[in-house]
Amino acid sequence: MKIFYSILALFIVGTFGSIEAEENCNYEYDPTKTNLEWTAFKFTEKTGVKGKFDSIRVVGKTKDKSKFGVAEKIRFQIDTSSVNSANPDRDLKIKKFFFGSVKGNQTLMGNFSEITKGETGTAKLNLQFGKSKTTIPVNFVWKEDTVEVTGTVDVASLGLLQGLGKLNAECNDLHKGSDGVSKLWPTVDVKVVSTLKKVCK
Repeated sequence: MKIFYSILALFIVGTFGSIEAEENCNYEYDPTKTNLEWTAFKFTEKTGVKGKFDSIRVVGKTKDKSKFGVAEKIRFQIDTSSVNSANPDRDLKIKKFFFGSVKGNQTLMGNFSEITKGETGTAKLNLQFGKSKTTIPVNFVWKEDTVEVTGTVDVASLGLLQGLGKLNAECNDLHKGSDGVSKLWPTVDVKVVSTLKKVCK
């Protein structure tokens, strides 16, 4: 009987001890393990052109007891002049004709809201560029401490439709597909992959 109670005591201590340890853990945003990838589309057949932004700054509180709490608290700022499509000539044209069509601050700001608490779910991505604001639905998948967020942005909602036209005019021949039509699509797919740092005391 004493052996039974000893085993029971060890079980209780082990169980509640692990819960206590979990409660003393914090999740933190890690900029070194965060990547934002975008895919724009050209040609009538909608061929993807991938790229990223090299400068993403996160402001505000970046720690929380839960990984969902971190996602809800962060506010990010993207320097659009850091656009990187692995083609310097194209990047210069994107900065000048696309993002440059909106006067003033060239910072794209955003945050997440209405995040469902689960390993897979949805959220709202709130974006602002210049005076234009938009909210788009996004999907996310958590794999332990790593989250992948995907969604589609309509550039018109950020006041960039005129810029899209200017960029397409500048790259007219480069955007001609097999049918000879020059086309640059107004939607851009975005994917964010971020691994949070888990710090336990």
